[in-house]
Amino acid sequence: MDTKARAQSDLHANQAEGMGAKEVDLRSSALADAGIPDDHAPPRWLLAMAALAAAAFFQLMLLLPCAVVMAFPIFFYGANTTVLVWGGLGFLILAWLVQPDWRSALKTLPRDQAPALYAKVDALADALQAPRVHEIALDNSINAGAFERHRGLSLRPTRRVLVLGLPLLRLLDTDAAEAVIAHELGHFSRRHGRLGHWIYRTRAAWMNWARAERLGGHDDVESTSPWERAGRNFAAMFLPWFRRASEAHSRRCEFEADAQAARYASPAALGRALLLIERASQRQEESLAAMVRERLALDAEPPADWVEWTPRLLAQSPVTEAEREALLRHRQPRGSHPPHAARLEALGCDASQLTLTPARFEDCAAAHWMSSAAWQAVCREHSPWAGESRRLRWAMGHAALAGTDPAQWPAPAMAAPRREEASRRRRQRRLSAAGEALQHGRVRPHTLTPWQRDALAQALAANPLIGQAWAFDATLPEADGGGAMLCLVMRIDPVGLREHHLTEDDVLDQVQSTADLLWPAGREWGARLSYLTEGLPPELQARVDATPRLKG
Repeated sequence: MDTKARAQSDLHANQAEGMGAKEVDLRSSALADAGIPDDHAPPRWLLAMAALAAAAFFQLMLLLPCAVVMAFPIFFYGANTTVLVWGGLGFLILAWLVQPDWRSALKTLPRDQAPALYAKVDALADALQAPRVHEIALDNSINAGAFERHRGLSLRPTRRVLVLGLPLLRLLDTDAAEAVIAHELGHFSRRHGRLGHWIYRTRAAWMNWARAERLGGHDDVESTSPWERAGRNFAAMFLPWFRRASEAHSRRCEFEADAQAARYASPAALGRALLLIERASQRQEESLAAMVRERLALDAEPPADWVEWTPRLLAQSPVTEAEREALLRHRQPRGSHPPHAARLEALGCDASQLTLTPARFEDCAAAHWMSSAAWQAVCREHSPWAGESRRLRWAMGHAALAGTDPAQWPAPAMAAPRREEASRRRRQRRLSAAGEALQHGRVRPHTLTPWQRDALAQALAANPLIGQAWAFDATLPEADGGGAMLCLVMRIDPVGLREHHLTEDDVLDQVQSTADLLWPAGREWGARLSYLTEGLPPELQARVDATPRLKG
């Protein structure tokens, strides 16, 4: 029994010092000398030592169990040359296999596909006396970033990558877009990636360790080893300080990058980009779910004009003074970027004089730096619904909502609230109890409304990977809070999975996206997947034989 939160668009998670809706800031030593505080950022050497020591300790915690396992042959057979060679080789292979995956999923843009964009970025780098980028990568965010591939212990040469969001290039005019790119190049010229690489990897490694048992369903002390608990306890003590220290360092880096950008770009252009990106991101967060749902009900195919949605939304609603003040106060929840008011003050910009409307298409950076054919191609390639799994999500959503009354739709689901530790443990126990209830056939008829049941059946019918499906309410014991949990029993086609190059998790994501459309956010539910080539447990089989199917 398992459920999986709907996957969000995978933008980029790396050591990037970015500039975007929630990723931008500026400060240099000159600005600090002007009287701007340094946010209590620790000395770089102290942060570097802490990052390296914590990274080394992580490797010790990760690899010592492997070393103990590989030492058993030596203990039994003695330290002869053959055993040492094969044991050492086995340890190296195992050490490589257990390492976290730091690869970026970003797709780089070939130079011949956008020569004008590369020429502009090269010219900006030369004007700023910054190193040129090796690659430009695109994604579907209102964002930009800069990072270095293969930095650290990699045997491959380091490559500088500039990340640009397609909505960003559509939103900004050329002056504002140049200011954003100059900011990102400022990170390269200030060599922020050298320390930023270790900060990101160290923080991500220990955060992943702290989450690993929860994601695997091992929240209870009885279900984890002392070694795992020791690592999680260290993460609980180390991460709060390290996050505060590294975020203060990030703020300092952002101010330095902005100061570098101000050497080339107009401070007003950079300030306008900051606030316009923030405004677009907030509006998109507030309205995207509703816009997607409306298009799902109308269009059988994913929309090609997705990159125009947010500019169109902003153009229809001029910015108010209250909204402008809110934009100035905004900062990231975890504090890696200071309020925009501090940044504009450092730039010497008057926010009241900045125009916060999106550029017309003919004036935007995308129109100036990319051909029409190249722009349309990258918009298709980087659409939030590109790829087979996401295309199936759209198909299921359209099948569920087409021809239905919008008055029946629940309120659009926002981001799922973060659960506290006790709540996560209770959730996992209830999922396990529901799985056991299904196993033994302790179920009763589902409580979906007729509209939800019909819409769900239509959605499942649109997914060729799902061969059969039933819905039940699994009864839960009083010890887990009692009540019942909606459970979908689905049998999927393994041949179809292989043909579409998808996994069971992809199917769960597709069903989750439909569930977000059909019942209120926060409704508790789970799913049981099995292959069509497998049988169901006898007691569950008896219940499904007596229950009308949603599909099959």
